[in-house]
Amino acid sequence: MKTNETIDVLIPVYNAEKYIEKCLNSILNQTYKNLRVVIADDGSTDKTAKIISFYQKTYQNIEVYSKNNENNISATRNFLLTKIKSNLFTFFDADDYAEPTYIEVLYNLIKNYNADISLCNKCRHSENKKINLSKYNKLHNKISFMNKQECLAEMISSKLFNGTVYAKLMKTSLIGENKFDTNIHYGEDLDFCFKIMQNANSFVMSEQKLYHYIIRKNSIVTSKFKTSKLTCLDCYDKIINLVKDNEELYICARSMQGLIAIELLYYTWRDKFKNKEIKNKLKTIIKNSFPYIKKNKRLLKINRGAPYVWWIIKFM
Repeated sequence: MKTNETIDVLIPVYNAEKYIEKCLNSILNQTYKNLRVVIADDGSTDKTAKIISFYQKTYQNIEVYSKNNENNISATRNFLLTKIKSNLFTFFDADDYAEPTYIEVLYNLIKNYNADISLCNKCRHSENKKINLSKYNKLHNKISFMNKQECLAEMISSKLFNGTVYAKLMKTSLIGENKFDTNIHYGEDLDFCFKIMQNANSFVMSEQKLYHYIIRKNSIVTSKFKTSKLTCLDCYDKIINLVKDNEELYICARSMQGLIAIELLYYTWRDKFKNKEIKNKLKTIIKNSFPYIKKNKRLLKINRGAPYVWWIIKFM
């Protein structure tokens, strides 16, 4: 595909020597060619710096910045936001990769529908599993055009997509003064996306699965429970306060906060976390969220059944 419009691809990196080559190769092999790839290395201690340095020397459209280790993905993403030069940008996680048409599809959606943000589905799988999505994407090519209310409701309810910064192409003009909250360590994507989407008016989504989200050991999702994961609830507190006068969004936010609390409570049980005060706080959030889970018709059926497992939760 030929076009003169440059798109910035932002990649925060830390100790990704096992994954970064596959990630970068998938970007370089995109059918949309006019890409500016911006990498921020947050003080990697493995061979990551050497690998990305090789790519930088080999490809003219790759820029690499080295940072002192802050051990904070939000701080690294904020750094990358300051390096954007194009009118459109997208984020990649260093251990993920994309289908060859990923950016072309998202770009065409924005242009053809005059949208502010375009989105696609993602495929979650383990790092060793090979997935061929060509057949799926031929059968699932539906396009959904949404206004701000619909998009925010879907995002908060995690029905069509969740509040992640990947699998989205966004106009740079939407950023404004918004940044990632460095105090949120689990769910920081949702906080940023919610703020960005407040500045957008039109959203378009392809149901094709074009982004591969890799589930690997020792990631923040699979790692043992830490109190830092509770900051995800703080994120929902912020959203709940912002949408308190919007009944539909309020129901979405309260219900999802309860479902996240169930997930966190399960982690405490799985990892034998003993703090009763934190467990009781999670149980209270869960119990108070039940009326909203029942009202939120956007939730997947499995999530709407959450109130019926209360008798199990009480023993965690």
